[in-house]
Amino acid sequence: MSSHRWTIAGLGLLSALTAVLFVLAPVNQDVTTYEWPSAQETESTALPLFPYEPERLDVTFTCADTVALGDGLVLSTTPPDGVAGERPSPAGLAVRAEGGSVVVSLGDEELARQSRGADCEWALHSGADGTRVVVDGTEVGRSQQTAAVNGLFTDLSGRTDLRATVLPDTRYQTDASAWKIIAGALSVASLVAMLVLLHRWEAPRTRRVRVLPRRWWRPTLADGAVAATLLVWAFIGALTVDDGYIVTMLKAEADTGYVGNYFRWFNAPEAPFGWFYELYRPLAELTASGWFLRLPSVLLGFASWLLIDRVLLRRFTSGLRAGPTNPLPAARSRRGPARLLRWASAALFLLWYLPYNVGVRPEPWIVLGSLVVFALVERAIATRAFTPLALGVIVAGATVAVTPTGVAAFMPFLAALPVIVRLVRGHWGLVVTVLLGTGASALLLMFYDQSLSAVLHATEVRTEIGPSYGVTDELTRYETLFDSTQVEGALNRRMPMLLMLASMLLLAVLLAFRRVPGLAAAPTRRLLAGSALYLVALAFTPTKWTHHFGALAGLGTLVIAVTVYTITRGALRRSWEKSLVMAVLTGAVVLALSAPSRWWYVSSLNVKWAMVEPGFRNIDAADAVLVLGLVLAVAGMFGAWRWLRQPGWLVVVVAMGTVVVEVATMAYAMVPRWDTYTIGRSNLASLSGGSCGVEDWLRVEPDLRAGLLPSGGAPARTDGFVVNGGFPAHVAPVAPYGTAEAPVWGSGGAAGSVTTDWYRLPDGAGAADMPPLVVPIGGQGAVSAKVEFADENGTVLREHGLGLDKNGGWRDARLEPGDAAQVRVVATDRADGEGWIAVGAPRLPKVVPVAEVVPVSEPVILDWVDAFVLPCRVPSSVADGLSEPVRYRFASGPSIRWLSGVSLSAGAGGPHAPLLQLARQTPLPTYLSGDKLFEPVSIFRLDYALPMRGVTQTQ
Repeated sequence: MSSHRWTIAGLGLLSALTAVLFVLAPVNQDVTTYEWPSAQETESTALPLFPYEPERLDVTFTCADTVALGDGLVLSTTPPDGVAGERPSPAGLAVRAEGGSVVVSLGDEELARQSRGADCEWALHSGADGTRVVVDGTEVGRSQQTAAVNGLFTDLSGRTDLRATVLPDTRYQTDASAWKIIAGALSVASLVAMLVLLHRWEAPRTRRVRVLPRRWWRPTLADGAVAATLLVWAFIGALTVDDGYIVTMLKAEADTGYVGNYFRWFNAPEAPFGWFYELYRPLAELTASGWFLRLPSVLLGFASWLLIDRVLLRRFTSGLRAGPTNPLPAARSRRGPARLLRWASAALFLLWYLPYNVGVRPEPWIVLGSLVVFALVERAIATRAFTPLALGVIVAGATVAVTPTGVAAFMPFLAALPVIVRLVRGHWGLVVTVLLGTGASALLLMFYDQSLSAVLHATEVRTEIGPSYGVTDELTRYETLFDSTQVEGALNRRMPMLLMLASMLLLAVLLAFRRVPGLAAAPTRRLLAGSALYLVALAFTPTKWTHHFGALAGLGTLVIAVTVYTITRGALRRSWEKSLVMAVLTGAVVLALSAPSRWWYVSSLNVKWAMVEPGFRNIDAADAVLVLGLVLAVAGMFGAWRWLRQPGWLVVVVAMGTVVVEVATMAYAMVPRWDTYTIGRSNLASLSGGSCGVEDWLRVEPDLRAGLLPSGGAPARTDGFVVNGGFPAHVAPVAPYGTAEAPVWGSGGAAGSVTTDWYRLPDGAGAADMPPLVVPIGGQGAVSAKVEFADENGTVLREHGLGLDKNGGWRDARLEPGDAAQVRVVATDRADGEGWIAVGAPRLPKVVPVAEVVPVSEPVILDWVDAFVLPCRVPSSVADGLSEPVRYRFASGPSIRWLSGVSLSAGAGGPHAPLLQLARQTPLPTYLSGDKLFEPVSIFRLDYALPMRGVTQTQ
């Protein structure tokens, strides 16, 4: 090995070694301590720890304290009866004075019971190694469990010897140490030097192959169409599933100093994945407007398109490729296929990219990363050079460090492995050291702000809590894709995926029979193999959502495009072959069209075909395509292909048509809703400044009493119903309902009925800018209720049935009063002991803008579903081992709230679970101006029995 190669090998080893040292280097951890009580006065306090169990808890008190107390609570780390919130607390440490003894328990487990002496000292210690009880230096009780802490509660008061020190778990709040920075800098420097020397060493030996066509920089009409469509979609297009999740993670980093999961998994860091969030964070600090945060995905998408159009398509389409030094053939006969291929590819790319990738999820990075790696691998093969392979390993490692599905970037290496082995034969020593240096570069991105132990712990937490699926669960992803009742199985997700699967099948057959005119067979085989390998690799990822298919937007576009291209160039020679392919493609399109074009959350508002399968004049699009496709396939068997030419046009027409329909329906949805909320309308409003998303149109009802309608004064006609009762004790209505000023009537399970008096509606109650009529109702079983609307004379104009809450609780039924002057409620119970129903007096809410009740600057609890449409709202802090006890929760609306409660779940490691163990929620009804019956965001006020007080925080 020459000295030059020894230098390259040494730099590769140095880069790898320093990258490993970077991982193992120490970090600087932020350590927080809470001391209580901080003043002379001892009083109970909330202290909602997050994570729920401390790193260490130390409590001391004396027997003098217990004697002075008599019988009562010396200390509890979870709220006792009377101050507990609406959800139960985990096992906390409790010390009670009972008779002549002091009893220490941890949850339901009694740890120690000792008689009260005249002079003794107690010490309690709880941490990762369990809980110990020590009296006068002697251990008297032990448990392997750690005590949970969400407060410090006592019946003691005044000056006492009771002291508590709480050291929360802040293992993730770290900064890089000097040693870590030095190791990282050395690794990067040696990696760059190695690449430079490697390129210089092999430059004389490599083949010269033109990378880009001449005048590649000149924009084309297809470029303009792709760029314009992506940009328009950034403003008016649908949300991706986790936009709200991720933007809240970015906002929360300002408190913790690292990007954590925030909503679950104890806010464990995203490391070893997610370095790209650091690039989004400065954007989120400028503004959280939806269109602005989508711009990176637009730029990534356009860069991916240019790579497909200018580089990769040329590699596969032999009839359009230049030679080592020559430009593309200029013959007129080539322009038609080139133009067709370009526009087909543009349509197919948008078909993939719009529904999956315009947002803040990581898939756009995987799309670009996998395309770059594929291009580098193909260049290495074409030039017989090592440097492109080395660069490809770096890009693939960076792509995997984005998210587990980034493994797609390594598939081009596996697909080209036999060729790569032949390429590096005879240089194994050099290759191994170069691979070590380039491969280890991913460690710098995976561990840039966390220690190895923290990353291992975060991985363990995510695995234990889940979801964490295995290889055998991969079928779940495809079952979801074909579930038309879910967004995950919508038309917009099915269409590109099914076209890709059909194209892979066709391309595999054509390659097997060497029937791929116009294509370079070897690169095409590698493309097909790489795409198939990615589908296999997906089985090893821990979650099984269909949005992971978005990572295939690059390779998937290429697979479909080259299949269409080779078909148009004559790959199918016989009529029956063309008819069979037409039948296969028709089946894929029909299956895709057999689902509504659902969009996530509020994205579907007024969007045509978002809830039903697409069609026109009672004819389903799927049926029309099925009939047309089969007719063409049959006709082709009898010579019609002489006029129809090739079946590949179906794919192009469907792709273009789907993209046009998606953009057009999303744009048109703004027209009837111009005076209310849509994503597009909100983004356009933000251009003039000051927009707060859906909150611009959201109104809140701070006082339910203010909207109560006046009755005629006559009592309700009841038969078996009772006033302000007749409902289960655990299902009480929201105050003030159930009182004389806001009565409710309940059946109590007895058969009967109630008809309220007429309530007068104010003039203009049915105006578009007025809130709806609201009637509280609760019940279950064989019961029914309706609202009757009448004119001034009491003549009933119409009636409207009231539905029940599916969980048997209370709900506010919202109705459009129209031109009615009066309203009354009628309820009937036919169950006779097997159910119950209760209704409340109607009201016309008095509403105000949300900011008048909850200032924009005030931190709140955000649900991951709605956070993206509330860009002005600040999420509550979960830093320094504490979940900030905020006063308000902005929840997603009733239709989807079941999906968003993960941050309130202790089992999921949610940060807000301790708050509901200390507080009770009171709903503050919200109404959308211009769409009065729809509730996209709900607001709850948290009422705490005790505040945080008397606690000293030190760092």
